Amino acid sequence: MALPRTCLPSDDDTHTGSSASLSRIKTWLDICSSSHPACSRADSQPPPLPTRVIAVGSKGASKCQLVSGNKKNGYYATLSHCWGDPQKRPLLTTDRTLSCRQRGIEDEALPKTFRHAVEVCRALGIEYIWIDSLCIIQEQETQEDWAKEAPRMGLVYGNSSLNISALAAADSTRGCFKERLGQTVWPCPILLFGKACYLSRYPTQKEEIDGDPGDLEYDILHRLTRRAWVLQEQALSRRSIIFSKNRLIWRCPTLSTNEKYPLGIPHAPKTSIDNHRLLYCIVNGIASSIPDELKIDFYACWYRTVAEYTSRNLTYEEDRLSAVAGIAKRFGMAVNDNYHAGLWRHDMILGLLWRASVDVTRKARSARAPSWSWASINGHVVYDHPLSTGADARRMTFSPLVYDLDVLDPETCEDHPYGVNSRASLSLSGVLLAVMKDLRVESGLILVENDNRVADDSKRIFSNNFERIFSDGSGLTFFSDVWKSDRPDRAPLFCLPVCVTHGCFVQGSYSSDKASWAGSLKRGIDKCEGSNTLYCLVLKAVEGKQDTYSRVGLCKVGSHKIMEISRMALFGERRSMTLV
Repeated sequence: MALPRTCLPSDDDTHTGSSASLSRIKTWLDICSSSHPACSRADSQPPPLPTRVIAVGSKGASKCQLVSGNKKNGYYATLSHCWGDPQKRPLLTTDRTLSCRQRGIEDEALPKTFRHAVEVCRALGIEYIWIDSLCIIQEQETQEDWAKEAPRMGLVYGNSSLNISALAAADSTRGCFKERLGQTVWPCPILLFGKACYLSRYPTQKEEIDGDPGDLEYDILHRLTRRAWVLQEQALSRRSIIFSKNRLIWRCPTLSTNEKYPLGIPHAPKTSIDNHRLLYCIVNGIASSIPDELKIDFYACWYRTVAEYTSRNLTYEEDRLSAVAGIAKRFGMAVNDNYHAGLWRHDMILGLLWRASVDVTRKARSARAPSWSWASINGHVVYDHPLSTGADARRMTFSPLVYDLDVLDPETCEDHPYGVNSRASLSLSGVLLAVMKDLRVESGLILVENDNRVADDSKRIFSNNFERIFSDGSGLTFFSDVWKSDRPDRAPLFCLPVCVTHGCFVQGSYSSDKASWAGSLKRGIDKCEGSNTLYCLVLKAVEGKQDTYSRVGLCKVGSHKIMEISRMALFGERRSMTLV
């Protein structure tokens, strides 16, 4: 297939907003709309417009206008951009400026990033564009408009014809278009047996292994990809054109490519490795396109998404649940599961095994979510332990040590059930083992029995049996959710064994791991010692509430003591409790 001549670079193709560049974008969009069944289904009828959109005008126009989208349908684009430093805030719509924006905005009054995005829409024939700072009323004391629009964010990006991503712009003054020589990134056009085709360098080893379309600029150096809200914009948009520093990048469910491979990369992206692409397939309802033999675990994709999402920046930490709510809603529809404060009911046990990353400064826990939810803390959260480390992107198989799990999740916001905050509580039954913090041991925790704790600053009294389990070569690692001060909290704590994960691969089968472990429990001897790992939640009692606890942290036991503690958890006195 030959591309239109207008797509070919020329001597004046010196930036990513050139006429040739815009022609490439239009060609990708036309190909996507006309020949990609998975992409074009939603294009048959114009979708409902967001509450407000910007009418960009026709090609050659010099003015745009903020208009109401209520009870109207139409095709529109969205803009992903970085707001940047407070001194360089983008153009805003406020209660005071609303009528002015409705009368019209001259192109010269738009910051460069907005102006370039409007130019793209005009060149593509897209009538409207949605830009958050202009289409949501800002700086309201009550945040009334934000409260109404935040729950609709998933639909805004999901219904857009194209998401324009200003990847290389640190703020709205920098623009989408960047200087470059188009001929250096374009494949060489040749005639082969009388047919026009393009000669490209073969994919690099990293592209071949990672299924990367050459857009290695999706990394931590770019401020836009460090914004938490942008993850939702990336995942929910049906199509994206990304303006990077040196090239145009196209992403849709069918085609993930750039100017190096204008007709598509010569190898299929490996969805099992590319978590972004896997999430994109899941939330856009095209997971059926993933080959069955890969046996991808969708929940593992969610856990990796949480890890990436919480590593990004939020201007307002209270947006912790709101900024991922659109993804959660669509993910829940795909897996047919109930969402509770960032965790999923059908995979609740592994969902509890998050830990706060040690590379961030953690502050006090927030009341926006229950303590057992990763959304209750500010900072980076990881699920590295219960997930397999190979390229198959699966979770580990596990055997539970808690039972009768149930969630009470009262509605806190009728209009925004997936965001804002959660008052969910988790009931279960299990065995509690008393522990307390002690910075003089490597793990930072010791186990005690019958409330035998500190006798004085230099002497401690322990039950010999329990003390050996947790401090005599047990391999215990304790991850505190929140570091509050240098002085350890000496309130009584409890350890709740949750599950044992398996990595033995008996005869190469995941299912045989659990059978092997069940046999080991009966014999009291672990055949796969060193391949199993025990995970426990560290809890503290909630004052004034019987059998009610809040989470303090996570601990991991990876040694021969796993069997001993697991048998205590399975055959000891089980009690019902509530985690809040």
